[in-house]
Amino acid sequence: MVFIMVDDMGWNDVSWHGSNQIPTPNLDTLATRGVVLQQYYSEAICTPARTALLTGKYPMRTGMHGSPLTNSEDRGIPVTERLLPAYLKELGYCTHLVGKWHVGMSRKQYLPLSRGYDTHYGMRGGFIDFYTHDKVEEFPDGRQFYGLDFFDDDIPQDEEERYSVDALTDRAITIIQNHNGSCPLFLHLAHNTPHAGNEGGLLQPPLYSPVRSHHIANSNRRLYAEMVNHLDKSVGRLVTALAEKGIFENTLIVFVSDNGAPTVGQFNNWGVNLPFRGKKQTPWEGAVRVPAFIYHPSLKPKVWRGLMHITDWLPTLLAAAGGEIKKEIDGLNQWDSIVKDGKSKRKDVLISLDDSGGPNVYAAYRMGDYKIIVGNVSGLSNGYYGANYMTNKAPLPDYFSTIRSCEVARILEAYGIYLDYDEVNKMRKASAIQQLDKVRDLTPCEPTPTKGCLYNVLQDPSESHDLWNRGAKINAVLTSKLRELWSMQLRRGPSVRDERSNPANFGYRWIPWLNDTELDGNQTTTSQNGIDSRTPFLVSSSNGAVTEKSFDSVVGCDHTTGFSNFLCQLTSSF
Repeated sequence: MVFIMVDDMGWNDVSWHGSNQIPTPNLDTLATRGVVLQQYYSEAICTPARTALLTGKYPMRTGMHGSPLTNSEDRGIPVTERLLPAYLKELGYCTHLVGKWHVGMSRKQYLPLSRGYDTHYGMRGGFIDFYTHDKVEEFPDGRQFYGLDFFDDDIPQDEEERYSVDALTDRAITIIQNHNGSCPLFLHLAHNTPHAGNEGGLLQPPLYSPVRSHHIANSNRRLYAEMVNHLDKSVGRLVTALAEKGIFENTLIVFVSDNGAPTVGQFNNWGVNLPFRGKKQTPWEGAVRVPAFIYHPSLKPKVWRGLMHITDWLPTLLAAAGGEIKKEIDGLNQWDSIVKDGKSKRKDVLISLDDSGGPNVYAAYRMGDYKIIVGNVSGLSNGYYGANYMTNKAPLPDYFSTIRSCEVARILEAYGIYLDYDEVNKMRKASAIQQLDKVRDLTPCEPTPTKGCLYNVLQDPSESHDLWNRGAKINAVLTSKLRELWSMQLRRGPSVRDERSNPANFGYRWIPWLNDTELDGNQTTTSQNGIDSRTPFLVSSSNGAVTEKSFDSVVGCDHTTGFSNFLCQLTSSF
């Protein structure tokens, strides 16, 4: 089993969705011969996405929602949570993480080797320089902490000089080559590309190689294309290694992005999420609808349109491996639905919930075809970005000849599988997003203190036609459910940076700095408002007795303030 997660890739940055601007032939070959997940939702940003993947829970249940972790922050997935690799180890798997972690690094208890992985090679924080492998972190007062964030288990890789994508791919290939067939393989390859580098060098394609993609007019978009092209070639190398090892036909391959692209703003990478609205770290579809597919030779090629969320991977992959999870989580087992092209087991999804202490407090929720966004999204990049980056100044490469000549296509031909022009085009057409609702608001809706935004995202995936004023009953149902979910969260405040984390104290390396201290309060499963996250309507009294309370008294609609009060006001107005 190989699970590939890339970083900050937009919907319009792969060619199997219909755009020829950035050819991704190796990925397209797997996608068009596999199952494309057309209504797949991730989280809006890095740390929450990886938390949801590993726990099978909405990140708000573990205090890992909202703003992503900084390297200097003492926070991580609570050690009481059991993670995906630990479940797979129970089934006899050898488990390896290659690449990005980003769910806790202040203490050894948070690191991958303590959470179910046999090995970890790569970075522990959110991003690094692709050449130096350093992470630069700026404090609010302008000071900078900087140091190496690249490790082989616990060993700092001070002498590593390879381009990070090559270093990670080489290690993944070595793991495949050395794999002992006595245990099944779980290889979690979490690339840091095409995420931007540090502020001094956002776009970092491979050094000493020509910049191709001459047809792309925008210079930065062209550099971004080089990063994506190199990623695509690395996938070709990986598949070749699986074939040479003789395990390709028995390997399930999953490919996803952790969230949408940050087209503009901080750490922008010139990725494009169109036709979706918004960008990374917003509640709009552009942040959470991301490229995703599953490949296995036994799967019939198709576009699966079932609703799926990143939390579903844990139970789905366990089912594919012959196991199951018996405790209650948010993720649903979608394996049979995907294999048999059946209906999704999922009816709704909490898309986003941000209460991390900043000025923007908001939430988004989808039930059936309808989605609501409420809260304060002012200044969050709520528009449509990147159309100018899609301009080409020369003819595009011929798509089919490009895909037919790629490494993965040659591997498939060795197994007697040949790409068919009509079938590939049919899959690409089916994978593209169709805007069925042709009405566009003159001014795109943004939530206010007195109303939210409502969309039929099946008909209107671009979120351009607000239905709030005509959908009172739908608003009431969705807002009520969102209030319930809001009450279940393990509340977290603003990110707190710890001076003791300074890499200068450790030879300019980002290493755990709190191993001699007790874990802090984020290990509890009870939210700050006294509501147990596992039993939302039961409240423990001081003597330990458990009493049932009305929903309004639990949420506090009679005396609450801020965003919770906003939700109460919305519901009471229906």
